[in-house]
Amino acid sequence: MPGLRGRLLVEGWGGTWQRMTRTKQVATDAMDTPLNRCLSTLDITLLGIGHMVGAGIYVLTGTVAKDTAGPGIILSFLLAGFASLLAALCYAEFGARVPKAGSAYVYTYVTIGEFWAFVIGWNIVLEHMIGAASVARAWSGYMDSLFDGALSNATVTYIGTLHAGLLAPYPDFLAFAVTLVYCGFLTLGVKGSAYFNSIFTLINLCVMAFVIVAGMMFADVGNWNTEKGFLPFGVSGVVAGAATCFYAFVGFDSIATAGEEAKDPARSIPQATLVSMSVVTIGYIMVGATLTLMVPYYTLNPAAALPDAFAAHGANWAKYVVSVGAICGMTTTLFGSLFSLPRCVYAMAADGLLFSWLARVSDKTKVPVITLILCGFLSAVIALVFDIEKLVEFMSIGTLMAYTIVSASVIILRYQPSSRCNIKSPSHSNTQAASTPGTVTTPTTPTSVDDIAKTDGEGGELRSSCRWLLHVVGRQEAGTVATWGVVIFTVSSAALCSLLQWGGSHLALPYPSPWAIILALLLVAVQVFSVVVILAHRQNNLVLSFSVPLVPLLPLVSIFFNVALMVHLNPMTWIRFIVWMVLGLVLYFAYGQHHSREGEPVSSYSTLLTEPAPAGNTVFGSVQHTLSHVTAKIASAASEDKKPIVDESHIDDDDL
Repeated sequence: MPGLRGRLLVEGWGGTWQRMTRTKQVATDAMDTPLNRCLSTLDITLLGIGHMVGAGIYVLTGTVAKDTAGPGIILSFLLAGFASLLAALCYAEFGARVPKAGSAYVYTYVTIGEFWAFVIGWNIVLEHMIGAASVARAWSGYMDSLFDGALSNATVTYIGTLHAGLLAPYPDFLAFAVTLVYCGFLTLGVKGSAYFNSIFTLINLCVMAFVIVAGMMFADVGNWNTEKGFLPFGVSGVVAGAATCFYAFVGFDSIATAGEEAKDPARSIPQATLVSMSVVTIGYIMVGATLTLMVPYYTLNPAAALPDAFAAHGANWAKYVVSVGAICGMTTTLFGSLFSLPRCVYAMAADGLLFSWLARVSDKTKVPVITLILCGFLSAVIALVFDIEKLVEFMSIGTLMAYTIVSASVIILRYQPSSRCNIKSPSHSNTQAASTPGTVTTPTTPTSVDDIAKTDGEGGELRSSCRWLLHVVGRQEAGTVATWGVVIFTVSSAALCSLLQWGGSHLALPYPSPWAIILALLLVAVQVFSVVVILAHRQNNLVLSFSVPLVPLLPLVSIFFNVALMVHLNPMTWIRFIVWMVLGLVLYFAYGQHHSREGEPVSSYSTLLTEPAPAGNTVFGSVQHTLSHVTAKIASAASEDKKPIVDESHIDDDDL
């Protein structure tokens, strides 16, 4: 049966979820990858910072401050940064578990399954493609501003304008060219590209520090006390601004994408993720504050906000310093998008979900050259004709969805039994022998309170103190109820945020509608109950080089923030997203499902990190199924049709 490889959960369209177990097979060579493991922690950290610190500061700050949030852009960056940090923590844990190329695609693959992994991977492709295109247009815009609009004027004069809603006012040939040039640099190899990125990132950080220090010399608190106040667009403007500002933080997932090219990914990825997120969030908030204190928000030039703000105070020389930093920053951001995009496509192609020739790696440079050239060309075409503002908003929805599923996946894995996570629990390391490759261990379902107590430590079991929930959720396999708790929390969060967004007037004082209040309270009650149900189960006690603290609370907060920001996006963005997903699903069912490597004994990316290894000696584990056993389980479940996992006859009444 196709499409059943590498799953902890098998999703059935009829609503039945069936468990599949994993066994442990330790690889003898940690370098078993066609890519080149040569990146240090510093290289990966600067890659993440360079990807994030670019158009977000030099272009997006002016756009959001003027049209969406005003001086409240500080709160927008704070909110977006907090939500991104929560997602970054989840990425960091998965980076310790699964240090492979593909980022959220791989994380979803090993946690939820192939179909949802394709959905996420398809959106990541869109994210990085649009990211590269939008930054290329921003790069071109800054160069144009240095020449007082000579480039754009010449294009309009000799080429003409574009007359369509989604298209830019004029074709941007400079953006098209610069995308192809940087793509060419990336084909030379990852180490040389990393040096290039590190130099430009350090220059950019110096310019950002200059903007904050020099800009504060022209600060005027009166610019925050305009007629409309500090929040001229209200709280909704802050939230809408935060949804757009997510664009400024999407670069941290490029750190996870580099997992297969890091020397010590289990340690480097978590450290690089946390350091880069902290530096960038503080930098964004400080630059946003500086900009809106220098000049009134309504006078900002979205195309070149910082240079014009300095020019308004007579510091014309600063305009060129900032422009140099902007060019360096947008260069590294463009580099980061073009670096991550082909690696995600490569990961999907290696699993058979995209055309196999996209997974070819150059023997000389250890880079997927064909994929890189193709992705670079498509990004260049998008940069040529599309408008940056439309691109940024369209990009955010795929990013937020990826963050949501990665956060949910962290909870799901934490509440799976240790034997299903391919990592042996330390508490059992001295009493149980390592699993033999090719064998399958089937965790049993606790059938009584005594059995629940005996299995403490595996993970996913109901706590003995919460046995009253047995009358509500019934007797389920370990981890099943916690998984459904995450699903219910996510759905109820989406419903609550939709109610607040489109039915907020019915909740407003002094005359709120009774139905709206009842519905809101009901949704909140469902959220609280789902959290209680998750907390009532035990987590496994696996030890990783990095683990998200306060699970499941922090990942659940991350899910709620991501869903709230998705709801605040423009409805047209959702329509474009649906169109993109329809195209992806056609590709999946027409090609990917039939060429999937999920049914093979070992799939390239169906891997989980085994127990932590010392630095420089990372050990990998690969998923190994007994396919006949899996097929038998599925056939048995299908024939029994919703039959309880545990036979009632095997449970004594005293156990209840």
